[in-house]
Amino acid sequence: MAVGGLTLAPAASEATSAASPSAPRTNHPVAPSSAPVAAAAASKPSAPPEINFEQQSLADQCALLSRSLKLPSKPLCTSLGTSQRLGFSMQRRNIFSVQSPREVAGSTAGAAAIRDVRVLVLGAIHGDELSAGWLALQWQSMKPPQVEGVSYSVLHVPLLNPDGLFQTKPSRTNGNGVDLNRNFPTPNWQVEANKWWVNTTKRDKRRWPGKTAASEIETQHVISLIKNFKPSVIVAIHAPLGVLDYDGAGMPPERIGSIWLDSVGIYPGSLGHYSSRTHGIPVLTVELPNALKVVSDVEAKRMWSDLFAWVKRYAQHDAATK
Repeated sequence: MAVGGLTLAPAASEATSAASPSAPRTNHPVAPSSAPVAAAAASKPSAPPEINFEQQSLADQCALLSRSLKLPSKPLCTSLGTSQRLGFSMQRRNIFSVQSPREVAGSTAGAAAIRDVRVLVLGAIHGDELSAGWLALQWQSMKPPQVEGVSYSVLHVPLLNPDGLFQTKPSRTNGNGVDLNRNFPTPNWQVEANKWWVNTTKRDKRRWPGKTAASEIETQHVISLIKNFKPSVIVAIHAPLGVLDYDGAGMPPERIGSIWLDSVGIYPGSLGHYSSRTHGIPVLTVELPNALKVVSDVEAKRMWSDLFAWVKRYAQHDAATK
């Protein structure tokens, strides 16, 4: 299946008879000999070898997450949209995407005049933010609104960091012990990312940016999506700061649901810094107030409605300035 120029493999549950493709390989440069790097790398979680992660579907992953959150898996996990395998994690867990059908109001006769607005939604970038993954799954079951003259395409990657998410004790980092939201290739990453890690976090293993920029396969998947799907905006779901953060041009939303705008700053290697500065694509970060307590279905729908009210305003602003 092709999504915005990107060819995706069928989901595991839809291709059980096919041979599993080889996992993307990443050649990691040898790290300089240093205790901090060695200590950070040594902290990476290990995957139980007896589990065949490649056979897990998005519904299976949803059910695992529901158990971690002590929630019923039905109806959400049994009513997911058709998923496609975006690729593998470092530990060869499947990473899935779900694309919402395009919604166009009115006649398509004037298709040339219809603005194509693409929204990329990412959840569970940090594996210990369980509520973020759950909200991403809730949202993927919702349709974008129909707006005259606008075609909305929404691509969801609800569980970007399954290796961190599905450890016995969920981990912020991925299977290599890297904080994915510090691994994007922002300007002067090699100096700034390590400087920030050493001086600001005091070598906090949970915030290790990795050996090199974009060293992680999960980071590379997102970079590929930005290149091929060409989103108008990116929405990244996190927890537990309970605020909205915004990187990019145009006016950010004042609130999404009960969460209000309050900037948390710019970090080397972050998705917001990378996307907004390198590609000119704004990133709205939705920080839920609790990493282990999910928002209600009613609140999730309210947030979805508020999100697209802002996306519409942003798209109008973007069109007017081009």
